[in-house]
This record gives sequence, C-alpha cells and structure tokens, in this order.
Amino acid sequence: MVALVINFLFASACFLLASSHRNGRNVDTSLFAHAYASESMPQQSRPNPLSHHYDDRPLAPPFPNGSCGGTVVTLPRRDLFPGQSDENLLFINPFSSLENVLLPPRDVKVWLPKEYHSSEYRNERFPILYCHDGQNAMEDAASWTGSSWRLIGALTRLSERKMLHTDTPPIVVCIPCGEGDFLPGISRRHSEYGDYTHPVSKAHSDFMATKLHPFITSRFRVKDGPEHTSSIGSSLGGQASLQLVLRYPKIFGGAACLSPCFQPGTIAAAMANLASNDEVSAYINGSGMNLFSKQIESKTSSLDKGQSADPISLRSKKIYIDNGGDADDTRVPLFDAMDHFTLNDKFWNPGYWWLDTSLQPMIDTMRWTFDQGGVKHIYEKFPGGRHNERAWAQRIHRPLLALYGKRSYS
Repeated sequence: MVALVINFLFASACFLLASSHRNGRNVDTSLFAHAYASESMPQQSRPNPLSHHYDDRPLAPPFPNGSCGGTVVTLPRRDLFPGQSDENLLFINPFSSLENVLLPPRDVKVWLPKEYHSSEYRNERFPILYCHDGQNAMEDAASWTGSSWRLIGALTRLSERKMLHTDTPPIVVCIPCGEGDFLPGISRRHSEYGDYTHPVSKAHSDFMATKLHPFITSRFRVKDGPEHTSSIGSSLGGQASLQLVLRYPKIFGGAACLSPCFQPGTIAAAMANLASNDEVSAYINGSGMNLFSKQIESKTSSLDKGQSADPISLRSKKIYIDNGGDADDTRVPLFDAMDHFTLNDKFWNPGYWWLDTSLQPMIDTMRWTFDQGGVKHIYEKFPGGRHNERAWAQRIHRPLLALYGKRSYS
C-alpha cells in the first residue's frame, strides 16, 4: 500500500514537472509557489517566476540549476594523479605513490563564471572556492540524490544582485568524493573526509593543498593568498573544509560547513590551534578556568591596536556553520515526499531525518571552542531542516554570503 501511494505521488510530480518543461525550462513549480507566496503581496502583483529578469525575483530558492551561463572545464585525472596508467586510469599503480593508493584518481570540474572570458574582465583575477562532494554542487542530474545544492545558481544570482564584495563570482573547483569502500565496510568518502587524525583525511588535505591548488593557480587567472581561497562542504565535507583551514592556514582563509559532522580529533585540532599545550593540560587537569584566556586577551589587544590577527590562527579566518534538525517545537518530519520528486532515476533519497539533530552536540562543542578562543564565526540554525542536498539547496546562499557577501548582507 505504501509503495502504491509513493508511486502515485511520484507520477503526479512527474506530470507537473513535465508540464513545466514544455517551454524548455527546468522549473519546480511547487517550490516557486512557496518562494513567491506572501500575505502582504496581492496575487496580481506577484512577480512572474518564469520571467527571464530574475533581478525582479526575491532572493529565495529555488535557485537555477546548472552552469548558469558559465563554462565548466574538466581537469582529467591523469593530470592530477601522476603515475597512473593512461590505458586504465582506474588501475592503481602500486609503484606510483602512497597518495594515489589512498586517493583513487578522479576528474575534477572547474566552473568559470561568464565574466572569466569577457573582454571587460580579461585582465581580472578571480577568488577560488573549493567544493567538497563536488558532484552534488551544480547539476541535479549529477547528484546522487537527484537534487543538487544549486550552488552555481545561487552564486550567480548573488553576483547579479551586486551582493558580493567582489565584482565577479569566484571560480568553483568541484572535487568529487571517493566512491565505494576503502576497505570492506569502510567508505572511501568517510575516510577522505574523516577525523583529523585519519591518515586518508590527511592525504586528502595534502592533495588539495600541494597538488590541486598549485595546478589551479598555474592554469587559471586566480587571486593568490588565503583571503581569496575558501572551501565549502556538507556533513563530513564540512569537516573536511575546516580541516583545510587548520592544516594549511597559509593557503585557505575560509570554510563554510553545512550540517557539519565534526569529530573529536577535528575539535581537538581547533583547540590546539588556539591554545598552547601547557594551557590545554591545565584545563584538562582542572587548574584553569578558561582554556584560552591568555590568547583572547593578547589577540584582543592586538586587534584593538589595528593589527591583523595571526594568519595561522582560526581568529583570522571566515567560518560559517549551520544545521537543521529538531529545535524547540519544530521537528524534522520522518518523510518528505518532495525528496523523491526528481527528473532522473535517483528518486530514492533517504532524507536522513535524524542526522542534523544527532550532530548538534558536536557542533555545539566546536562553537564553544570558537567562543572560548575568541573566534568570530557565523552560525545559523534552520529548525526542521533535513540532512540532504535538497535541504542544503534551500539555504545555499547563506554560506556564500558569509564568505563573499558585502558586510550589509552577511
């Protein structure tokens, strides 16, 4: 009976979505209705959601799907993972390097905004945004759940509204996660984005900083320096983004963590970044009331004098954290039919209704660490939010504003 109900709902959705495609446009009519509904706006005065002029639209999801007029460049795996066989790039050469064994070769996609090739900006250099789980960031059809973050759509719309502090959007480097198992029963993705002490997560950070980043800077017109280089990720990808800032602070200056799955080693690494070993020991032994009191005092006095924070410290970074989950009287629904209305064969989205709620204690611990260490960061709570790409797409503009928005919008 349940299967029949799901099939009926799915068929109804396909009919509605097929109707919206008659003019060759990808439109989620139900979400548009939600985005434009307003008690204070008369029906006849509401903007047409199918209008080509989306400067007239409210800044609300759904954001456009796809590359939005930009260019997508594929970096072949053989250029990023040297030592692999050209005949069979899936074959891991045991004589190449340990890194290639830990991180199987994969292509990486780079999105270039339309300004990149325009004559007006031909001498312009662009910031870089590295995106974990890059296969889920841009195209609905490429996402494993059938829904993407629509990150490019949100970034493009923010740029068109002049809401970014730069004249152009950053280029976006989409790194897909590893597929399959590292060892039987051990997911490659969970290893690559694993805890700070995990050797595979370290290999992933090393690859990003010492191989991929130099490759990007040597082939594209990009700005140099941590203030122009950020990363973004969801769930364990959010943890991986923060680890880049911790491991390579001279390269990465910002991290956006959506529904992050912070683990003990990463939290300990953040503490170590903000305090000396002596103070950590004093706090653990109960002889110190405030783990970071001396650092806060010294850093605050330096900033009051107009000096910039230590570039290695988390205090000098842009950090954004958010999550959904249960909050007060709002609960995450066990089932959301909209999760399964996709335009490809990936209609079964587990939803992970419990995850954002279960991740809250570790998020709170990381935020406590930041507060104790004097780390300014943005935290947003979205009550009832699920733990999947569709939920992140509803708020993807928030981390982008935190990293790139003008002060009045962030």
